[in-house]
Amino acid sequence: MADSRERKISSYYSTIGNYDLFKGISPSDLAAVLDCAGAKIENYSKNIILAPADRDIADAGLILKGNVAMIKEDEHGHQSLITFMKEGELFGEIFSEIKDNASTVRFRTMTKCTIMYIPVVRILNVCNNSCPFHSRLIFNLFKSLSKTNAGLVRKIDAISRTTIREKILAYLGEELEYANRANHTPDNHRITIPMNKTEMAQYLCVHRSALLREIAAMRQDGLISVNGQTFTVYGLERMSFQYDKKPGK
Repeated sequence: MADSRERKISSYYSTIGNYDLFKGISPSDLAAVLDCAGAKIENYSKNIILAPADRDIADAGLILKGNVAMIKEDEHGHQSLITFMKEGELFGEIFSEIKDNASTVRFRTMTKCTIMYIPVVRILNVCNNSCPFHSRLIFNLFKSLSKTNAGLVRKIDAISRTTIREKILAYLGEELEYANRANHTPDNHRITIPMNKTEMAQYLCVHRSALLREIAAMRQDGLISVNGQTFTVYGLERMSFQYDKKPGK
């Protein structure tokens, strides 16, 4: 069984070495890192609850494939999509060291997903072998926490806008800027978001019907074009807020 687990994990070595959690760790040390951390891999279909609210979370989930949503549900059963994580990003690490490990949110797959689980306690506590890469792993984990917080700040910036149109353009603009910086494509103004329109409405804290009406109006006004979950954005330069790199320039 252990050999099967190791073979399954080893098939991802060439991919996960590029993820933030393992930055600065040599390929030759990667197998030892994952063995030391007690990593395991699971596959899921779409819309599976990975960690229900009020359940203990002991492991951080590293997304090897797919997207995962962080969801909050109120006492009336209404759901809010707080944020989402993409390939190469972690989820659950915020709650794993909270007393009793109790999460106040749930995590749900937005697509088919492959997840690597790593017990956070194995990362934070230096092992008896004094592995030379362990301090780097701890450093990377805290960088990941900072990245999660930055994503939440981006959401706050979007939902704090006055109108639904501004919320949509602020969100799409932030996603474009983030993707273009990561992919070194400053002139790109097309983005595929990991959400359908219902999830997008939840994320932006607006009603779905109001979101759909505004998207239709924005298309008519020539601010955006839409094909499924892919948006082409033309209207950022017409808004009062500006970005360093404007689409089309």
